[in-house]
Amino acid sequence: GLDQRPPGAATSPREVPPWFRRDVQRMARWLPDTVKTLGVDGAYQRRWNAFPEDVQASLRRLAIPAWLIALVPTAPDKQDEIHKQLRFMADLAGDPPGSPLALRAEQLMIFGGSAQLPTPGDRVTGASLGAEGCTAAISRYVMAQLKLDFPRELAGMDDDLANSQSSDEMKHLFEQAKSHGIVEIHNLPFAQLRPDDFRPGCVTIAQKPGGTHVFGWTRVPAGWNWFPGDKMAIGNTGLPQYGDHMILAQEYVTGDPAEVAALAHNDHGPINSRNVIYIDGRPDLSDPRTNVYAVQGSRFIVVNLR
Repeated sequence: GLDQRPPGAATSPREVPPWFRRDVQRMARWLPDTVKTLGVDGAYQRRWNAFPEDVQASLRRLAIPAWLIALVPTAPDKQDEIHKQLRFMADLAGDPPGSPLALRAEQLMIFGGSAQLPTPGDRVTGASLGAEGCTAAISRYVMAQLKLDFPRELAGMDDDLANSQSSDEMKHLFEQAKSHGIVEIHNLPFAQLRPDDFRPGCVTIAQKPGGTHVFGWTRVPAGWNWFPGDKMAIGNTGLPQYGDHMILAQEYVTGDPAEVAALAHNDHGPINSRNVIYIDGRPDLSDPRTNVYAVQGSRFIVVNLR
């Protein structure tokens, strides 16, 4: 399962990252109405009181910070799904990440996806970044909280990595972090991808037709009954059919992409699949069976926290 927060984390439950404090002060447009009207503490308390006791116990055990809980959607039609997913996150299949930083990153990623956290806003306008917010979601929900949790270990990490919305900038900042011994980076062509390249708690910057996509990787809930060793990617989506928020299993990876079952949480096959559907001789990117990363022979920058 998701073990308790690893030793070394030093955050006060009420501490918030600088980017979030600034957005609250300026009432950025992307913020949920509860945060705007009740403040962070008020929104947190209302959201916390609405959780079932078993969900509260799990979030308390994992020390999920109050500012993230304050952002969990409150729409009535979302609550059963969110509670179910938050219960799933307490029991993951497979071996846990090998470092405290990676373990904490995995916890934050899977909370973000399970809780369907909203996409952060543009640094200038405050408007939601939508589909372009994939970088911001990982940067601000994961890297910014890690910076608070592990101030000594991440002292050499540039503060901009905790408030980025550009994949090119993120790549550059991770390269700087590598020089400080904080991360290791692998730049892999699609043809050479292996399932073990994606470790729980790692971040991936991946090419796809039309641009890049940023997401993090975690183990899979045991209750999903997927294949042993499968891992899922969690990230933001601005696609209308999924909503403007983080989701679980945007992608997944499995040991044998030729032998995959129908998976309730992902219907277009593993990220290492070579499946492409053609119409009139052109790849059909709208077909869920098409792996967009196979279309152009993408490269994957895989960042592992040490």
